[in-house]
Amino acid sequence: MKHVGRTLSAVATTIGLALVATGCASNVIGDDGPRPGIAAAVEDTEITLDELTAVVDGLCTLQEADPAAAATSREFAQAQILQAWVTALIDAEFADDQGIDATAEDPGLDLAPGWDDVDEDDREDLQAYVDAFVYSSAVRQEVGEGEAPDPADYDIAINPRFDVRLEGAEFVPAGEQLSVPVSDEAATEIKAPTPEALRELPEDELCGKRPDPAAAPPVPLG
Repeated sequence: MKHVGRTLSAVATTIGLALVATGCASNVIGDDGPRPGIAAAVEDTEITLDELTAVVDGLCTLQEADPAAAATSREFAQAQILQAWVTALIDAEFADDQGIDATAEDPGLDLAPGWDDVDEDDREDLQAYVDAFVYSSAVRQEVGEGEAPDPADYDIAINPRFDVRLEGAEFVPAGEQLSVPVSDEAATEIKAPTPEALRELPEDELCGKRPDPAAAPPVPLG
């Protein structure tokens, strides 16, 4: 049986919530020589910029088709997806090293609302990302709390254009600590856009369905 809910949960997690990881890493793409077209790498597994773009395109298409999904910006979606993907690759390396036999259920991506609208050229990369994310969740369940992998044990590199590194227990803006110079704009943290900002966002920068300007703001509880 396919579980569409697991897929939609992955979508919501990767583009709507902050992500955390353990350990510390400071490598950046380019430190060991040019690696054009690479968004990030964990050991010998690379995420290309084209693959990342394909996943953002695909997930934003699914996001727009889901009436319960909140919109965000493509920039924020891309940052969150990259972090989740890097974390998933670390978990896969850890599982392989430890001989962990984690079983991930079929996420049922092809049954998710909006799948038929996803560009055929994006589907393979989107499937690979969601499979990695779901497998990562299975590994975390298998090892339990407190036994997560330490990213410092692995060779991790992230393209400096994304201004992110692992510090302590979370991904943080790398800023001036990168060995590759970045602009002032790149050194700022990418934050989730407000509903007001989303209403003004150009169509090609929007991920999901634009908030209805006539909709009443949520009423605080308590």
